[in-house]
Amino acid sequence: MQRDRWYNLTHWDAAKWVAETALAGWILLISSAGMKVLMTELIARLGECGAVRVLDGGNRFDAYSIARLVGGYPEVLDRISISRAFTCHQVLSLLESTPADDSPFIVLDMLRTFYDEAVPFQERKQFLRDCIVQLDRIGKLAMGVVSIHPPSDITATILEMRELLRSSATESLLIEPGPITKEPMRLF
Repeated sequence: MQRDRWYNLTHWDAAKWVAETALAGWILLISSAGMKVLMTELIARLGECGAVRVLDGGNRFDAYSIARLVGGYPEVLDRISISRAFTCHQVLSLLESTPADDSPFIVLDMLRTFYDEAVPFQERKQFLRDCIVQLDRIGKLAMGVVSIHPPSDITATILEMRELLRSSATESLLIEPGPITKEPMRLF
């Protein structure tokens, strides 16, 4: 049963919630702002616990920030495997080649490559359906998180693809980051 929820969480709280939920299937995270920070913190948390597979569809993977979050421990960084895709064809190919095992998986900015209007919409839509089949296959044994960051110019085709992805997820979380509060600088 697919559910939608709206959360007003800090990035760290959202990353902690997702990492501790650990259900089979895959969760869709939708956020208009701060998704890169949220996903970086989630990857770091999962890497501290064990192996994690990351598919980067939007060139969002930030290895330096992850290294800082985990204190530079090489054993944690070695647990994180990364694959990048630059086209919707490559996203499908990477998902098809991902083994279905119990390692959690993260797909960063899944729809970014599907916004390419050089590929006909019906073809992109079919590739997305095929990707969803692969996400379901991989998610039978492992917890997965798929993130999307809507572009500033939202069209009917983007809404249709987002809805197709949202309706297929085990759960959809709409994350609205809470206000960032900074501690005042102390002089002494």
